[in-house]
Amino acid sequence: MVQSKKPGKQRKSAANAPIHLKRKRVRARLQSDDPRLASVRTVTVRTGDEVKIVRGDGAHGGKRHGGKRKSVAQSKNSRRVIRVDSNTNRLFLEGLTITTSDNKEEAIPVNASNVIVTKLDETDPRRLTRLTEDRS
Repeated sequence: MVQSKKPGKQRKSAANAPIHLKRKRVRARLQSDDPRLASVRTVTVRTGDEVKIVRGDGAHGGKRHGGKRKSVAQSKNSRRVIRVDSNTNRLFLEGLTITTSDNKEEAIPVNASNVIVTKLDETDPRRLTRLTEDRS
């Protein structure tokens, strides 16, 4: 709950929040064909979820990744989340890497607000029951 109207205090409380609260802030929009999840709008992103990048350089194979802008082929594919960084609100996706100057592959972080979750990781049954249970 917001204690202050001042933006600086809100940013400070978000930055100094405990890790278990920061983890819940790594949320993204859900766009699923599953009828059970029709009432769910956003979900906390976890490792194993499939996401589609909709904003930033990774969205359309932008200049940073050596692709053409507005590329239709790259904008439709979804990638699997391999790591979630709760401190910085960033996701690391499978196959989204850049080559460094010493020819090493390095993962590129993507902000959680720039992705749409297309498929949930269904290995945790409790997560699915909590998402699909009646909230009224």
